[in-house]
Amino acid sequence: MATGNLVDLDEFLRQFHAGYHPGYNGGRPLIHPQPAGIAVTDSAARYIGWHAITILRVGPDPQGVVRVYFFNPNNDSGQDWGDGVVVSTTGHGERFGEASLPFDQFASRIYIFHVDPLERGEPERVPAEDLERIIGYLERSWGRDRLRPGALQASEGPHGEH
Repeated sequence: MATGNLVDLDEFLRQFHAGYHPGYNGGRPLIHPQPAGIAVTDSAARYIGWHAITILRVGPDPQGVVRVYFFNPNNDSGQDWGDGVVVSTTGHGERFGEASLPFDQFASRIYIFHVDPLERGEPERVPAEDLERIIGYLERSWGRDRLRPGALQASEGPHGEH
């Protein structure tokens, strides 16, 4: 918090997957809406500020893409957050009042979320290429000045492989 830098990004993203993505949390649905914080960016992917939202559910849309469905109190229509990240409010299985993004795009904007330490999930199963894709969104947007040198790589395995 003191520096504003992103620390242990790989672990943070793995924990988000393990807590919310049905492929890594044992398929558990959210029982209660979850508070979270996102870094809002403009259509050029420039950082605007921190914003509180509520994660309502996570699951596949009608096309099979896993999406995060959330309540965004400032969202009266789709918002363009740059770098191809466009918040949807209709057409991807959204219910009335919901906004949504594909999981990876949402993960690239989240900076704080609720973790239940009793429901660990399977963070070690998250593929390095998924983390690299999310980190790419971060590098091209709000995280570009918050990532320390060397913090842009997904964790390497014991033999240097991803």
